[in-house]
Amino acid sequence: MTDDLGPLRQAMSDLSEYGGSADLYERTLRRSRQTQRRATIATGVAAATVVFAIGGTVAFVAGHRPDASTPAAAPSGAGPGQPDCPSVETLGSLVELPPDWSFASPQVQCVQTWATADVKRPSGGNIRYLFHYTAEVGWRYQDQGAGWDCKKLGLTQPAPFCTS
Repeated sequence: MTDDLGPLRQAMSDLSEYGGSADLYERTLRRSRQTQRRATIATGVAAATVVFAIGGTVAFVAGHRPDASTPAAAPSGAGPGQPDCPSVETLGSLVELPPDWSFASPQVQCVQTWATADVKRPSGGNIRYLFHYTAEVGWRYQDQGAGWDCKKLGLTQPAPFCTS
């Protein structure tokens, strides 16, 4: 059994002369560049989103905490070196206590330009908040703890909140 494929071969040969060649190289390069542009844009948008999210968080937190640069009301009759002892309300306006924390008593202990107020915590045990007065700024929150070294604070007289 013999097949006569001659006419079929001739038809295929005629078609190949007129068909031309497929140029896949240019299409591949174009698609590659398009994919690269899309990846670059997506990376830029993701980076901008992260920057705005972090910036927004920082702005939100900064807007909801006491402003250390805003001076509290200067104590009445405060001299340049020895201010009057502030009230608990004055010190309370300088800090935002965590939920369920409160000032333990209305008394504030003062020595020279330093003041402390006891703070009551729900977990038990009181801690002290330390405040410092300067003529330029007024009273400002300084630290929290149980006691401080008087010499490091620059105190020349003993204080009830000092450990030495």
